[in-house]
Amino acid sequence: MDQFPHLNFVQKVSGKPRLFGGGDLDERSKENQNNRSQHSSFLDSKSNNLESEWNETLQKRAKKNLAPLSDDVVPVFLRIDPNLTGIGLDLHPLGIEIISEEDDGFILGASLDSLRSLKDKISDFAKSKSGSGLVAQLWDIRLGNREEWIPKRILSKELLDKWNQIDDTKIYKLEVSIAFDNPLRKEPDVSKKGGPRRLERYRAEVNQREQRLLDRENHFENFIKQYGTLDSGLVHLEDSFGAEVSITGLGLKDLVFNYPFVFEVALPEKIDSPEEIDNSDFDFDLEVLAPDPDSIEVGVIDSGIMEDHKYISSAIITANSKCYVTGKTSKVDSVAGGGHGTRVAGAILYPKGVTLTETPYKLPFFVRNLRILDGDKALVTKYPADIITKIVSENADCKIFNHSINSTKPFRLKHMSAWAATIDSLIHANDILFVLSSGNLTKDIIRYFITRGTDYPDFLNNPFCRIANPGQSSFGLTVGSVNHSDFEDQYWKGLGGQNEISAFSRIGLGIWNHIKPDVVEHGGGLVISKGAGASVKENQSTSTETIRSTLHGGNAFGRDSVGTSYAAPRVTHIAAQLKKLYPEENCNLVRALIVQGARLPGSYFALPTLQSIKHFGYGFPSLERVTNNSEQRISYYNTASISSEEAHLYSLKIPEALLNPADEYDVLIEVTLAFTAKVRRTRQKTSSYLGTWLDWISSKQDETFVGFRDYVMKEIEGNLTSYDKDARKKMRSFGWKIREKSDLGEIEGISRNNSSLQKDWAIIKAHEMPKEFSFAVRAHKGWDKSFEEIPYAITLSIEVLGSTLPIYDLIKVENESEIET
Repeated sequence: MDQFPHLNFVQKVSGKPRLFGGGDLDERSKENQNNRSQHSSFLDSKSNNLESEWNETLQKRAKKNLAPLSDDVVPVFLRIDPNLTGIGLDLHPLGIEIISEEDDGFILGASLDSLRSLKDKISDFAKSKSGSGLVAQLWDIRLGNREEWIPKRILSKELLDKWNQIDDTKIYKLEVSIAFDNPLRKEPDVSKKGGPRRLERYRAEVNQREQRLLDRENHFENFIKQYGTLDSGLVHLEDSFGAEVSITGLGLKDLVFNYPFVFEVALPEKIDSPEEIDNSDFDFDLEVLAPDPDSIEVGVIDSGIMEDHKYISSAIITANSKCYVTGKTSKVDSVAGGGHGTRVAGAILYPKGVTLTETPYKLPFFVRNLRILDGDKALVTKYPADIITKIVSENADCKIFNHSINSTKPFRLKHMSAWAATIDSLIHANDILFVLSSGNLTKDIIRYFITRGTDYPDFLNNPFCRIANPGQSSFGLTVGSVNHSDFEDQYWKGLGGQNEISAFSRIGLGIWNHIKPDVVEHGGGLVISKGAGASVKENQSTSTETIRSTLHGGNAFGRDSVGTSYAAPRVTHIAAQLKKLYPEENCNLVRALIVQGARLPGSYFALPTLQSIKHFGYGFPSLERVTNNSEQRISYYNTASISSEEAHLYSLKIPEALLNPADEYDVLIEVTLAFTAKVRRTRQKTSSYLGTWLDWISSKQDETFVGFRDYVMKEIEGNLTSYDKDARKKMRSFGWKIREKSDLGEIEGISRNNSSLQKDWAIIKAHEMPKEFSFAVRAHKGWDKSFEEIPYAITLSIEVLGSTLPIYDLIKVENESEIET
């Protein structure tokens, strides 16, 4: 047992939180409400015109013998009150299923009953009938040529750029996403009055939903078969499913223009590759010992592993290795130039490299070889969401997966991709962790920017340089790369110095302003020529040391490759060490502790900027800080589950000995919250993507536990509470760096609440510490009607800076009566 282990943070109070937000109708909606007859006439005319347009479209399609569509389903393009979009948006009362939430209140939808329910509600609104109020917030029904406006709504940028060149007779491979927005309510409690009857109705609803989903799947498959083939299985999420298809250009146009349930069509992902050079190191005599037999096994989803490698073989359980490359059975890493999966596996096992490892070295855990890339580092089986789903299903005993594979392009901005959303869904459903790389820029791209006047690191702010799919995953732990050394000689100079962002490392922010990457590690760097021409290349001095496959010759390890692919597994090593320490805890604790132990480099730690967050996320995770403490640092944690519209309160007492007004040393307070939830793809923004979303808030410097409790909790055990709003406004807040709103923290333009991994920190003077720190975790209602409990982990650390004052035992003893160690 470590001398200064993390301690358990006991939850003190739970109840119904006092949540703020909401507001009045938009002025335009109020005007519609006050002019019901005029607004109803406007919408009625629009709906009649839409009906005529769609009937004409169906007649034209029938004459062309195109794939059949349902007569009852009418695609609609609506504009609604933007205040209505988001978490609880539901247009089913209008008979409309939301297919995709667009920007500025625009909605792609589908009327499921030939516009009958919509027309009825419009008529009821004119008569001020109950249940028709939603019509006031329906601002417009857009008409016109679908072929003009719909492609830009559902096509990826690459496909949209090629749209005018689509050949009707050519076969195109595509990723297609289909909406199915039909969430279930919470299962009734059979023990309550009327429970059996409600349960019977609920089960009937479940059966009806399953039948509707089956009907939609069959409808989609039959549509595709008219023009091509379905090339993968259907991958399901809460509100959609997707697949890879091969389809003619004619079918593609029909799918985009007329298929009512499609919300995204994209070209298959191309996989990026780390940069390599031809240098390798001498051999090294290291005695390698096998892991303990009961050690965990980390899944390496990559190009295979050289399993008989002298530095890796003892960590391989051959019977567990699998190949997912279509048409292949070999699990060997056949990538030339030292391999890829072999390097990744080596970085997991030897995060400092071989030459800095003391002999004998006992391998910390096993690695499982899960091959999905061929020898050219290509994804032969193209639909990543399908492969990842299969891998997790067939490797249920693996709790941590390293996935150092990215698209060559930045993530798409509107919807979470099928690849990333599937990872999120699997993480939540299976309590697993995916460690992801942020993606790489090629040397040619870097040179392109520099020769056109945008120097390092400014070119990283170009939108093309944002994180690559699937690194935008909400629950995956995304890792960027930083340089591990400085370099300069007569002819070459490093692009960036030690602990600065690697020139190839794609940066954040993530989708919907998530803080991404989550953390960074050393993945190597590039150098640039000092003369004319701006040549960019790798260099042995700026490359990290990795294990090499010797299948095509060369040494067993070397400094000959760079990339975020090799930064990610160094964080996977930390994650696996944490899982060894906390085998029974939810994987959210692993995420939380890694970020809790991360620090921004240099002066950014005390004075973070938006740019530093984009480059480094929360910074470098330290294995020592992540797993242990010191006399000057103490950490608490708790894992729990929470339901929508519930809050959990925590507090920590500070000993009187640490509250001396004369003490001027600094105290660092760090708090991290990590959670997962159900997800859906058809919406935008974090709060709409997640079935339930959490945040945390803290007490103020002068606030008592009871005062904070009454502010946070609207209701405790059925009893309502109250608080003094004016008095609380006068209290001093801690100087949190990020805060819960983008305009409150020291870093403007960013909010911790946009992410599912929420860290913040403050540095205060010792004499400013309160007698008791209090924190609340709050669960906000999302789209999930089942009120499913979702898991979370919260961590708190207190550390004295610039002083040798031993606080660990003092704080531990002060809270011993309530804290379980």
